[in-house]
Amino acid sequence: MPVSIGLPIVSSCSVETCGYNHDGCHAGAISVGGSHAHCNTFVATDDKGGADATAAVGACSRDDCSHNVDLMCTADSIAVGGSTDVADCLTFAARV
Repeated sequence: MPVSIGLPIVSSCSVETCGYNHDGCHAGAISVGGSHAHCNTFVATDDKGGADATAAVGACSRDDCSHNVDLMCTADSIAVGGSTDVADCLTFAARV
């Protein structure tokens, strides 16, 4: 399954407890939102699954991020990280 043309990829994810994260994010696409730029696709599980592709950022509802244009991420790629029970977009950059 290829990445959709023009969507930024999830270049790294350090959240080991997410079911989509095994040697990188394997969700078909993720969405970012919430008060801390959370990866809304995060699933806390020991099961590992997802697509045989590198995830892309399908949507972002953080309109206060400088990479957000029309609810779409315009960064070249993003990094996701956090603790065992949350995954945040580490590429988030507040608008000035």
